[in-house]
Amino acid sequence: MPGRLRPAYNRRFAARLTPSSMYLPDPRLYPRVNPQNPVIRALMAFLTETDAVAAAAKRTQLIGVLAELIATRDHYALNGALTQAPSQDAYKVLWQIVRELCESPDGARWGVPFAIPVILVVGTRSQVQLAGRLPDTEAVLALLRQHGVVAEQADVFLAPALVHPGDVAAINPAQLADWRDAPQAEAIARAVREAPITCKDEGVFLRYLVGIATQAEGAEPAIRLNGSVGAWGLPLSELIGKALAQDGVTLFAMPRVPQTWLTAQETGRVTQLETRLQVAASNAIRSMRSKRRTPVGCIAAHEGGEIRISFSSQEDGERWEGFVWPLAPLDAAEQVRQYAEGLLRECQLDDIRVIETVQPDQQDGLPFFVTAHYHPVSQH
Repeated sequence: MPGRLRPAYNRRFAARLTPSSMYLPDPRLYPRVNPQNPVIRALMAFLTETDAVAAAAKRTQLIGVLAELIATRDHYALNGALTQAPSQDAYKVLWQIVRELCESPDGARWGVPFAIPVILVVGTRSQVQLAGRLPDTEAVLALLRQHGVVAEQADVFLAPALVHPGDVAAINPAQLADWRDAPQAEAIARAVREAPITCKDEGVFLRYLVGIATQAEGAEPAIRLNGSVGAWGLPLSELIGKALAQDGVTLFAMPRVPQTWLTAQETGRVTQLETRLQVAASNAIRSMRSKRRTPVGCIAAHEGGEIRISFSSQEDGERWEGFVWPLAPLDAAEQVRQYAEGLLRECQLDDIRVIETVQPDQQDGLPFFVTAHYHPVSQH
């Protein structure tokens, strides 16, 4: 986001903006406890119980309430309970139980719906559209089998579609539980659709490869989830890049490890934001230094639940660039600060300012960013 003219920097604030010594506050406002909601009522009974035995019993009751919502496909009530969680810790408890209910093994044979986040960094001088599918998913599976990510004889299906994150999120926990209980490749294929990428100049995009593995009790894992990207990462990146290649387009694909359907959504979202921040920081800082200006990075939490990072210079008060990290329910503001500050230090930025108070969303009708020449708003 380009900057606008700001008042001269007030030096009285400089000493208060020392890097690394500040803790970034969480700007989110959580709802009050709603005792009328049966999930929230059961949740709070569990969270406030001090006796370990009683707490275990109350967690079981909470699981039963959530299991009933999933079994009856009451997605409205389930989503309502998640949005009414009165704290991040409370949300994490609900989210973990939802994962258990739709991912935990059930029986001697079950399905493991999985997703592989793929970050695509694209550069082009003209507008282009990249394909929304891979022509040869068997080559992908063969590569993963070669490196032990997929078991040699495992029954694993991988859909050819490169799926938009919104479509991955649209698959509800009840559907995931159904796929676990009755693994069907055709059902996965019908549930997702191709999502071509339209780009001009440069962009960082997120797509998913999705599939399902059939797991037998006592057998080796049909697909190894989580962990880290190994020796298979580069050849898979090259395979995807070759499949989507077009003249005049630079493309770098970053596949992440296979994960369960719900976990992969969080990994993909965070990785996309981190990559976008890397690109934004690199471009802004390189541009300032090419003009012999001294870059300054400011990191602040803002009303409305966002972390905003600005790139400005000490010599120019008129031009700056900003990056917005919208905080999702599982994000921690301080972890975002640590990542952003670490990235700026890798860029050899000496002047990094972390703002200790929550800043307003807007000022004078425009999104507000703290910069080298516009000091933070004091909170009284």
